[in-house]
Amino acid sequence: MAWLRGVLTVVLIVTAVIAEVTVLPLLGLPGAVPDAVTVTVVAIGFRAGPVRGSIAGLLAGLLIDLVPPADGLLGVTAVILVVVGYFAGLLGGEDDRPAFAMIALTGLLAGGAVLGLALIGGLVSDPRMSWERVPELLLTQTIYALVLAAFVLPGIGVLWRRVDPPPPRYQVGRQERGGRRLGVGVGVGESGASL
Repeated sequence: MAWLRGVLTVVLIVTAVIAEVTVLPLLGLPGAVPDAVTVTVVAIGFRAGPVRGSIAGLLAGLLIDLVPPADGLLGVTAVILVVVGYFAGLLGGEDDRPAFAMIALTGLLAGGAVLGLALIGGLVSDPRMSWERVPELLLTQTIYALVLAAFVLPGIGVLWRRVDPPPPRYQVGRQERGGRRLGVGVGVGESGASL
């Protein structure tokens, strides 16, 4: 099933990059273009954990840095999205967390990505970086991420559960070994350990 998770990750990231480069700029929304890639990386990080979230961030960042009309330094977005994917993986993973908390975390991480890009752009003297625009971009990007997250997080959650179903927490019933019944026991996980 690991290869299915990998294929799903690549498909989700490529779809988000294509949507961000071709469809979302046509909406003509004020401020920043909605960042579907960051929201997708956050959603993958929430479901897959910090390591896979970082890998998804690296892949997404390199793609967004390479796809035209890319005009920035290669790898800057990748570095930021690796950090975003890692933190999403650390903060996610709990299915019992309320949906609004996950959406709020997505907005927070998207805002952090804007600040990270601004900071690195200022450090490397990127001519496109303007500190006067950062508050507007931060506000609009966070709002757009909150709106996108309301749709993207549940969608990716459903897809992820289909390719990576959670293991049973415990199994109650009769345990058998070698054809003999051992009686009623409680099995834990898939390892077959029992009490």
